[in-house]
Amino acid sequence: MKKYFFLFFFFIFSNNLYAETISSLTTRTSTTSVSEDLTVTSSGTLVCSNHTQCLDVTSRNTKITNHGNIYSTGSTTNQLIRARGASNGYEVEIYNYGTIDQKGNSTAIMIPNSEDDDSDSVGHYIYNSGQILNSSGTKFTIQYHESDFTKIDNYGDIKNTGSFITLYGEGDEYTTINNYHGATISANGSRAINTKAANAAKGLEPSKYLTINNWGTISAAYWTIELGEESTLNNYGKVLITDWSSSSDDAIIMLDDNNTVNLYDGTVISGDLNANSTSGSALNLHLCSSYYFYLEDTWDVTDKSGCGELVNSGSYAQSVSPLFQSVADEIGALRTDLINDVYDFAKDKMENDESFGLPLKSYTKRERGKSINKFASNANGFAFGFPSENDKIKGHLVFNFLNNNIDLLNQNIKDETYQVGFFFKDLNVKAVFGYHDYNGDRTRLNNTVSGGKESIEQDYKSFSSIIGTQFSKKLNNNSYIKYKLDSNIEGFFNHEESDHVKWQSRILGQVMGDVTYGWSTLPKNKFKFNPELTLGYRTIIDGKNQKYTFNGNKKNFDGGVKEDFNAKLALQTNYSFNENTNLFFNTSAKKTNSKQETYSLNIGFKSTF
Repeated sequence: MKKYFFLFFFFIFSNNLYAETISSLTTRTSTTSVSEDLTVTSSGTLVCSNHTQCLDVTSRNTKITNHGNIYSTGSTTNQLIRARGASNGYEVEIYNYGTIDQKGNSTAIMIPNSEDDDSDSVGHYIYNSGQILNSSGTKFTIQYHESDFTKIDNYGDIKNTGSFITLYGEGDEYTTINNYHGATISANGSRAINTKAANAAKGLEPSKYLTINNWGTISAAYWTIELGEESTLNNYGKVLITDWSSSSDDAIIMLDDNNTVNLYDGTVISGDLNANSTSGSALNLHLCSSYYFYLEDTWDVTDKSGCGELVNSGSYAQSVSPLFQSVADEIGALRTDLINDVYDFAKDKMENDESFGLPLKSYTKRERGKSINKFASNANGFAFGFPSENDKIKGHLVFNFLNNNIDLLNQNIKDETYQVGFFFKDLNVKAVFGYHDYNGDRTRLNNTVSGGKESIEQDYKSFSSIIGTQFSKKLNNNSYIKYKLDSNIEGFFNHEESDHVKWQSRILGQVMGDVTYGWSTLPKNKFKFNPELTLGYRTIIDGKNQKYTFNGNKKNFDGGVKEDFNAKLALQTNYSFNENTNLFFNTSAKKTNSKQETYSLNIGFKSTF
């Protein structure tokens, strides 16, 4: 029985019995045939000197893992790693956490004739979070030749620092290249990702069904990415040319028919998009950013963003971002919330005809959902009020100064707000009027300039009114219900943004109402504790559409979140240092069904001498 158990153990684990580990400086002057897993540790270095292949993988399902260094010396050195094809090299896996550098006269990693051996849509696999280089620049960094289902996941750097191609395909199908955030694929010369043109003599076609997903940076002197046939580029990152002095200024170029380029938010393209006389070249724009893209030859251009409207004429695909127009109502609602915080704070002061001052702090964000709805708002301000000297009207004259930094996908806007109004004591009514000065810049994607984008200044004004009422009903000695109903109306003036877009005046009106349940403790040990739970609703009643003119074309934007429900949890506290000195501390957290979150912190101090 022990004999059979030993044989079973041997067959199950025999693949690891002959695995090789290199943990020190090792020099090879002849080809190493790799038939089992090989690992180079972080303290290991494999030097390959003047021979055909350094590591020649000759067995199925073999893994090479490098944490250290693998590099070549000598001008006659061929491939550093060759992962053989269908006869004995299915599904080779290469994991690089260190450096693989071809300093000789050939390719760093060669993948010929691979296939998908287990029907998981992955053949040979390369993972890189270190560096894969060809610093000789006379051959490719990675070549996938007549291979199917090769997959490359890059979290590090894949480079050709000479004058040759970085990633090279020929006759391959279903290759997938994922270049993740912070990762780079670059060529010092032309072509970071290249496919060879059809070779009828050899019966080879360009790369077919290639998929490139890019969140990082792909760059080359020119012709940065070539797509072969029925291939797709999904771009969320940068695709750049680095040599603007060259007569070849294409960042993305089609080599054969029926390719698709999808551009998503985060995209930066520097260099032309060239259909290159092919047919079926599709450009799909999923962009909420403003853009100005020069297109060569014939493209089928489609706007799939739901943000603004596309103008495609004269070899240019253009759009202007209406991002601020999509959240202008919500910025107004945030101002109304702050005025209500001031009103709640001022109620006790109005009862005693006391002046007050209140620093204001509010932060709002919406990171999820559609790009057109994402924004952040960071508001800081100060409100103060004092009793009216007019005996006919009881209440407080109120002033509020607010500085709000609004961060949108491609816009940064500074809103300086000046408000003045009156809190009517007996009527439970507030009326506040404001002037708003917006200044900032809008980033426009432009593939005809170095860096791929440019900044356009913004400057526009508006007036607003907040009119509302609130009343409360006591349930018992400690608890109460409070009702609020507010209107916010803001009028924006006509304004131009450079010479290509003009925003028409817009009256934006909305109403909002909420009900609050509160519970307040009596002062105990100089500390008063008052939590509140609020449920509310907001909707636009006028000005849902923003009209504008773009390159002489009349456009209309009606996107954004026009209404929402919200829930808010607030805590108001009052600490008495002594009979005449109080510290007020109010904080709240609010969330809407549209995934908007708002956090506020208001602190007040009162001392009477």
